[in-house]
Amino acid sequence: MRLRRSGAEAPLDAATVAARCRGLERAVAVAADRIGGGAVQEARQVVARASERLALSPDLTVVALAGPTGAGKSSLFNVLVGETIATVAVTRPTTDRPAAGLWTGSPDASALLEWLGVTRAHAVGTDADDPMFGLVLLDLPDIDSTLDSHRDQADRIVARADVMVWVLDPQKYADAVVHDSYLARYARHSELTIVVLNQVDLLSEPDARACLAHLRGLVTADGLPDAQVLGVSAHTGAGLDDVRAAVSAVVARRQAALTRLAADLAAAAQALHREAGDQGTPISPPTGAVRRRLADAMAEAAGVPLIEEAVTASVRRAGALRTGWPPLRLVTRVRRDPAARLRLARKGVDPRLLHTSLPSTSAVSQAEVAAAARAYATAASDGCPPAWIRSSRALAVTAADAIGPQLDAAVARAEVGSPRQPLWWRLAAGLQWLLLVAAVAGLVWLLGLFLVKSLALAAPEPPRIGVVPAPTLLLTAGVLGGLLLGLIAAWSTRITARRAAARARAAVVAQVEEVAKVLIVEPVDGEVATLAEFRLGLVAAQGR
Repeated sequence: MRLRRSGAEAPLDAATVAARCRGLERAVAVAADRIGGGAVQEARQVVARASERLALSPDLTVVALAGPTGAGKSSLFNVLVGETIATVAVTRPTTDRPAAGLWTGSPDASALLEWLGVTRAHAVGTDADDPMFGLVLLDLPDIDSTLDSHRDQADRIVARADVMVWVLDPQKYADAVVHDSYLARYARHSELTIVVLNQVDLLSEPDARACLAHLRGLVTADGLPDAQVLGVSAHTGAGLDDVRAAVSAVVARRQAALTRLAADLAAAAQALHREAGDQGTPISPPTGAVRRRLADAMAEAAGVPLIEEAVTASVRRAGALRTGWPPLRLVTRVRRDPAARLRLARKGVDPRLLHTSLPSTSAVSQAEVAAAARAYATAASDGCPPAWIRSSRALAVTAADAIGPQLDAAVARAEVGSPRQPLWWRLAAGLQWLLLVAAVAGLVWLLGLFLVKSLALAAPEPPRIGVVPAPTLLLTAGVLGGLLLGLIAAWSTRITARRAAARARAAVVAQVEEVAKVLIVEPVDGEVATLAEFRLGLVAAQGR
């Protein structure tokens, strides 16, 4: 039997096939929750069969004779075995359960037969020099039997045998059941398939050649161009040497079991690939614009503009309390701190217990977050198969719908309030108190002079600075200086407030981006990353 290998490909070994099996298993694990249809279940069964077969003797080669009723499988089986083991009939199925002929003395054959579900076995020979040594030859029930149990047994072993010998007859060799339901399904097993046209003794030589030529064309059309097509007569013995030589060749190579498993794994991987609809398009990460849209939408939903206003007002209030004209500070103190009102940046509180008094996320903001999350998922899964696109979007939308409490907690964790007071505030505050002392001193001095005069007493003339009496100058300078200093400080505090608001925005955005990363970006990226795992598994399963 011709077992083709491309180029200088090394012979298969159990470790190589086991690695391919693990690759398909990885792909199945990824596909199971994402792809519907039968390819996943079939691939799972292939993995199970391959694992089980690898645990059995690789030195035993299972060759199964299969075919329709009356094709002469049992007759050919008996001739190859050299004894009448299988019951022969012409028109009705007589093989109700598989029979085995063993060319081996290995005790591993019993475990293999148990796995195959074969209970009837006959030892043919144990001579290690026999070219058939290591062969487990099976005679299967008819694939077109009217009894379901017969067909089920045949199908079970067809899925597990290392090499298939399809035995056909001149009347049924073109039957659709054989070609469509079996041969075409195993197109990857061309190297492991022998098609035998039995009963050629019933045909004239020209007719036999014509039938064989036609059969070769049908088998090639089934996708098995390398399958051997042989003419034989179990009755006269014509062509039996060719069949024995083909079987002996495959047995001698000790590669059939591994080749069959590798073909099954590759076929299952291809079926998974088709069902996934993966075009193999390279996947690129979302652009910066897509990421910024998500961050901006979540920042808006978290109330960043309101937080900036509150921090700005809070810093201006704090500045006014420190640097404003002291008598006017009482009015400022009556107004509550906007940052405190929103419960921002409360130090010494367990972060897990933090929450703010910000208004709930509006419907518009929530809708924008959902839209941005979908846009991110769409960009991240661009080029993915439909199943991955759907699952990525579903993850993003589900996270976006429940993100409100997470945003509030993120804002509460951010360092947005109680900014460090500038040094100049202290200097301005000290100067304000000096000016206030001067104003009070001037006012008391003037009131004293007024009281003395009102009592008709001789009041000393106050000193003058230029033409202005000193107490008047003290009062005027203290009041006007304090008011002017307050105005200058208020103007400077606006700059400080803007910087504090910018820092607050950066702190909140950083926390919000972390929420986006944990709840949307990482889950979506992780979902997309499973496609790479799926692809790598399929590549490994196909030995590429």
